Amino acid sequence: MIGSKISKTFFAGVLLSTSISLPAFAQDQVDLPSSLPVSQVDKSLIDLVESTTSNSVTFTDGSTLVQYDNYYIATDLNGEDELKITKVDDSKVKYENLQTGEVNYAIKKVRPVYEDLSYAPQALADDYVYKGKVENSTEIIYATASAVAGILASFIGGPVGGKIAGILVSIGGYYLSKDAPRAYWITKTYTKGVINGATGTLFIRKDHHYYRYHDYTGFINTVSTIQTCQPYGCGTVNEL
Repeated sequence: MIGSKISKTFFAGVLLSTSISLPAFAQDQVDLPSSLPVSQVDKSLIDLVESTTSNSVTFTDGSTLVQYDNYYIATDLNGEDELKITKVDDSKVKYENLQTGEVNYAIKKVRPVYEDLSYAPQALADDYVYKGKVENSTEIIYATASAVAGILASFIGGPVGGKIAGILVSIGGYYLSKDAPRAYWITKTYTKGVINGATGTLFIRKDHHYYRYHDYTGFINTVSTIQTCQPYGCGTVNEL
């Protein structure tokens, strides 16, 4: 009984902490719940990507995005202009021109969406529970799709793998091709708690749905992430 109370207190504490972006302690993965949306790729957008690896994307115009431990490097089509992209906190990403030393910041605006979850479907596949959603947006004032992708990837939890980066490069390319002033996305959160004696593990899944317009219509694409939290800390945000 005491162990159960400790585990439940841990789950509540993690859920009250909205950042979930602590240093890597645990990196356990979980199988995808089959009824939840997974990362999708629009063929007309993925044509913008030449190739991807586990930590890099090469764009069809020659620009690149490379993932390091805590930041991205985005280059232009000539490989001459480099931006170092680093997440500062949940609402701010720093991008520094390594040639000129110029430093700027991308700021994310967040609006929680009220939902009466007592009437919403709560139990999903594989015991995941829907916890709500928020609307996000940020300015797009960057020269390349790879730079946009690095900033968007940083906002969804820090550096992620090549698959998500590739999708975000495509999304960034779409926004730039339309001269869009801002990027818009809705984040939906799902959790699953597993109690094992006096300890517990909390899996946090987030689906990030990107849209063309400020009213969050004109769906573009979705990327999904997972994070594992235990009483001694949370692991890194990983792609699904």
